[in-house]
Amino acid sequence: MAGKRVLILGGTTEALESAERLSAAGQITVITSMAGVTRNPRLPAGENRTGGFGGVSGLTAYLDAEDIDAVLDATHPFAAQISRHAGDAGSRAGVPVLHLTRPPWRRRPGDQWYEVDSAVAAAAWLNTATLGDGSTVFLTIGRAEISAFAEIDRLRYVSRSIEPLDFAGAPPFVEAILARGPFSIDDERQLMIDRNIVCLVAKNSGGAASYPKIEAARALELPVLMLTPPATPGGESTSSVDVAVAWVHGTLGISR
Repeated sequence: MAGKRVLILGGTTEALESAERLSAAGQITVITSMAGVTRNPRLPAGENRTGGFGGVSGLTAYLDAEDIDAVLDATHPFAAQISRHAGDAGSRAGVPVLHLTRPPWRRRPGDQWYEVDSAVAAAAWLNTATLGDGSTVFLTIGRAEISAFAEIDRLRYVSRSIEPLDFAGAPPFVEAILARGPFSIDDERQLMIDRNIVCLVAKNSGGAASYPKIEAARALELPVLMLTPPATPGGESTSSVDVAVAWVHGTLGISR
């Protein structure tokens, strides 16, 4: 296949920006791969593929078959497995890999954070917390892990996600909100007031798009159960889209 080819492992705003900037140069074939868990996602510039690769061996085979020259891992901070697979597959295939990581949020004055390492740990915390029966908790961790809260039926929940909730595995008292960010701090604050939210459960995914809910919780003096992100993957990494774009150009030997 002629020309230089870069695979972006996407699903984030950083992946969208990287794909747009690299495609605009016109000298690189940009292929963005998305997991496919979100219907009707924003499509990046360039070529797109959806679905998994079949583990490290499958991704290695893909890099070979598609003559990929570089991989930019710009996946979600909590998508630790695909980041590990990217590093391992790149080593096997002899393809350089850069992880574009998003720094987590840092605690600020007024934040009432209780850090936990999983949704199961968050549910255990809620089960022993001094929250009144019937109190409402705001879940903003997506739909995949909501079953962790199913057994705590003394509380009510508001769950916000992009995709519809599977009520079969959900807590018995849950209001599902389908919405795609970004959201403003005023909107987040009003939602928390209207639903009488007493606690927020969130993933520390960093970035600006979903930070207003943290600001709103701080303003309302609400506790936040913060799921800590997985460890940063090994290998070369950056938190800057500028650096990532420059790395791709440099790796492929393309002048900007």
